[in-house]
Amino acid sequence: MPRTIFVVHPGALGDVLLALPAIRALRTSFPTHQLGLVAGAAVGGLLRVCGEVATVFSLEAGVLAGLLAGLPWVGPTVREWLGRCGLAVCWMADPGDRLSSTLQGLGVGRVIVRSLASSEGEAIHQEDRLMETVQDVAPVARVVERLHLPAAVITEGRARLAALELFTRHPLVVLHPGSGSRHKCVAPALLAAAITHFQANDVVPVLVGGPADDHMVAEVADACASRPVTLQHEDLLPMAGLLSHADLFVGHDSGLTHLAASLHVPTVALFGPTDRWRWAPRGSHVTVLTGEPCRCHGWDTVQACPDKPCLQIQAEELVMACEHLLRQPRVVFPSPPEATRSPCDAPEVMLD
Repeated sequence: MPRTIFVVHPGALGDVLLALPAIRALRTSFPTHQLGLVAGAAVGGLLRVCGEVATVFSLEAGVLAGLLAGLPWVGPTVREWLGRCGLAVCWMADPGDRLSSTLQGLGVGRVIVRSLASSEGEAIHQEDRLMETVQDVAPVARVVERLHLPAAVITEGRARLAALELFTRHPLVVLHPGSGSRHKCVAPALLAAAITHFQANDVVPVLVGGPADDHMVAEVADACASRPVTLQHEDLLPMAGLLSHADLFVGHDSGLTHLAASLHVPTVALFGPTDRWRWAPRGSHVTVLTGEPCRCHGWDTVQACPDKPCLQIQAEELVMACEHLLRQPRVVFPSPPEATRSPCDAPEVMLD
């Protein structure tokens, strides 16, 4: 049986996607090892079918809780994996070294633990900070590569758009009005103004949102003179298939914004109280817009701020940024050989 690497990342979608360069560095440095990821089932499943990880141990199934509880609470599937594991990288806090102790007790040769909120390291951007945590064991350069969806997911996304009469000769713009907090979102009128511009210029706008975004999606749709098509509550993998066909994505500091950027969809990211220099997606296909520099100190101050000048972005600025990206030729990146990326070759998500 091959040796394994064990990566723990309990963060949300965007946080996990920011770890992709570090995960790829580990895979490059240990090409004969299988990489297992402890993460949410949705983002973990996405990375598995995209060939980024071999196995996913689901947070929802209590895998991490068992590791934190101690040796008697670790299931047989995880025990078997860790019995072949020479390296574990855990991007989370570990008070009392409970996680480290369990992993070492199961025979893991080396355990690296770094909290996502840690002030250690010299790098500024979160991708680089995560790369720093593995630089001693994976001293390779950051890999700039889009997330490669399976052909079936891309085909299903196209069929879904065609069924909604959205797959046309006109450019398709996907807008996500929500984020992890409405305190990170621009006023609905700003997105409505952009949608009105798109509709007047043969560009097809589509609003998307998850269960927590219903109110924001409704506010933006209600502010539009002509209501756009809305797609809500899509599962992550089908949503990725839809996004792969977009000519432009507009969103906030959210998981979907990071997903669009990871797919190398031209992306306008609207940032405010979140530090763009640490958390925004990167790449020549990404434009980050902000208002005035945020003067709030801490999240309580952000929540209490009534006007949020950091999110006061002019409609003309947003439209210009969108038009600029829509005029740029899409860069097509070749897919890796199917033999190394086929999701059929990878084990399913582990629920033990």
